[in-house]
Formats: sequence, C-alpha cells, structure tokens
Amino acid sequence: MTRRADVVIVGAGVVGCSLAFYLARAGRQVVVLDRGAIGQGSTGACAGGVRAQFSTEINIRIGIQAKRILAAFETQVGRSADFRRVGYLFLLTTAEERTQFAEAVRLQRHLGVDDVVELTPRQAGELVPGLRSDDLSGATFCPSDGLAGPNEVTAGYATAARRLGALILEHAAVTAVSRRAGTIDGVETAHERIAADEVVICAGPWTAEVGALAGFTLLVSPSRRHIFTTQPFPAVRRTSPMTIDFHTSFYFHPEGDGLLFGMGDAEPVESSRAVVDWSVLDRIVPRAAHRWPPLLEARIKTGWAGLYENTPDAQPLVGPLGPGLWVAAGFSGHGFMMGPVIGDWLARWMTAGASPVDLGSFSPERFATGQSSPEHHVV
Repeated sequence: MTRRADVVIVGAGVVGCSLAFYLARAGRQVVVLDRGAIGQGSTGACAGGVRAQFSTEINIRIGIQAKRILAAFETQVGRSADFRRVGYLFLLTTAEERTQFAEAVRLQRHLGVDDVVELTPRQAGELVPGLRSDDLSGATFCPSDGLAGPNEVTAGYATAARRLGALILEHAAVTAVSRRAGTIDGVETAHERIAADEVVICAGPWTAEVGALAGFTLLVSPSRRHIFTTQPFPAVRRTSPMTIDFHTSFYFHPEGDGLLFGMGDAEPVESSRAVVDWSVLDRIVPRAAHRWPPLLEARIKTGWAGLYENTPDAQPLVGPLGPGLWVAAGFSGHGFMMGPVIGDWLARWMTAGASPVDLGSFSPERFATGQSSPEHHVV
C-alpha cells in the first residue's frame, strides 16, 4: 500500500503535532507517523513549564512567543492549553550564578520581558513559605512564566490538525527513508510506503535512529529523567511558582492539591528506556529537604520517567538536512515550551522560504562549523 502526502512528519509529540497543525493550516497535505501514541513520548512525561528566562537571545524570543501562543491557544486551536501564569523562580547559590543570571535578566528585559526581576534571598523566601533562603546568593523571578498542560496542548494541536485534513498514524514506526535522484521522496513503515516531497524528523529521543535511516549522523542522545508527585498536604499553595534550585537542579511546583517535583542527574543515564528507578528518590529527598523542608511532610503519590533529547550545546536542531529532509529535535528538556513556536516558525520556513525569526543558532551544521551558542539555563 502506498499513500501520498506533501509532508511526512516523524513524531507525534508536541513539536510534530504543532508543525502538522501549522502546515495543514497553510494548505499542505500532512501525514504524521509515531512509533507509539500521540504525545506519549517525552512530551507526556514533562513537567509542563513555560518560561522566557533563558540565557540566549533566540530562546528568550521563543519563550516570549510561546507565552503569547498559549494565552491565545483556545481561540486559535479550539482547546484550552491550561496555561497558568504562576511564575518561575530561580534560586541561586554561588556568586557566579548570581552574576550569570543578572546578565541574563538584562538581556531578557532588553528583549521585552518587562516583568522579570532580581530578588534578594529574603524576597525569594517570601514567595514560597517554608523555603530555606539563608544560603542563597540571590534569585530571579518572572511572574508571567508558568505552566501549561502537555496533554492538552499536544492533543489540541493533533485534533486541530486532523480537522484541517492531516492524517496522524499511531504505532507506525518508520523503518526506512527513501530517496530518488539524491532527494528524499518518502518513508516506509512495516505496513506501507508514504511518498512525500518533504520529510521532517521530530522524533525526540529517537531522532538519531531516524536520521541514520536517511544517512545522517544527528547529535541527539536520550537520557532518563524522573518526576514524582505527592498526595495532598497542607504546605502546598496553588499560587506558588515553579521553583528551581539552579545549583542542584531540584525543582517543584503545585500539581492539583499536591506537589510535582524532580531533579536532574549530575551524570545523566543515557537510555532510551523510560523505566522508573525508585532509588532516585534517595538522592533527591536530601536536596529537597534542605531547600524546602515541608516536603518531608508529604507522601509520594506516583512517579514516572521520561527522556530528554540532548544535544552537545543544549540547543535544538532545527532546519534543513538536505533536499526534502528537515529536522526539529534535540530540545534538551525544552521541547514542550518551544514546540508551539517552532511548529509555527518552521511551517512558515517550509511554505514561504524563510522563518520569521533567524534560526541559524539551531542549524544542524553548527557542530561541524564550530558556531555553537550554548544555552546555559538548563535544568
């Protein structure tokens, strides 16, 4: 069996579904393929944060635009994004961290993030009752940053894309990428071939595998991360911000009547299997208890593991790989917050010949040319 499409998108996470919506809205015939179910890869396992507090200009601009898109999501897409402007609070421990974040705040304000501010340790403690702040060097806070629903956003884009004629096939892993006269002309699954003028790899942690099918070495590697949630307990306030202890990467935010929390790994375990390792709690709890002691009152409700899709500079790969082949992957933990914007801008690039904002910092060729601009505010 052979289908025909203008564009095949490999991956039905938030990036792939966002791109499908914007391409379908532009009149392209789109087929999306996913090895699993819609939004059930990295997107479904993320913490849902959305922020403009980054260290690089391009990421700050994306964060600003992401908040605009999510605020108007229901009007544009037809479904709520569950976007809540609870704010992002970064806690800083060393003098170097304070200097680094102060420089970033100046850049953020210059680019239009008017509400981001530097805080004293005492002011940070006042935002989150019970927070230990006496050993902090400072903090930054942006009240318009916040949280959105990964499932709501991804399903919203998928439903809207289908309404516009896009076809999304679940449990349809790509097994081959085909060429004709040096140009990509389609993909194959175990059950069918799909002929297409263009193919876009949005495969998250599996991007390197799909890229290899097309003959490209893409520097995207998966690593496992954990998130846990608690039962309801009195110390949680629904108005508390997403709070990140940058030095340890411990973070938490309200989730229902309980708390969602997690922490990065000092040495991330490279793995393509999102299997929960409950012993991770033994490493997180001491750090969490030091920074926010009320957590010791809580009982764990559940936990899950997800996969980051890491690149060497913590910046994504977005752009053309060759005739008929594109990539939008390697978001290094920022795919959910960047997905709505990248989907829009990449669709415009593919249909109009240029992105509305220069995405040269994300060029897949940057590692070969030595023109990398790393993102430093990575959790």
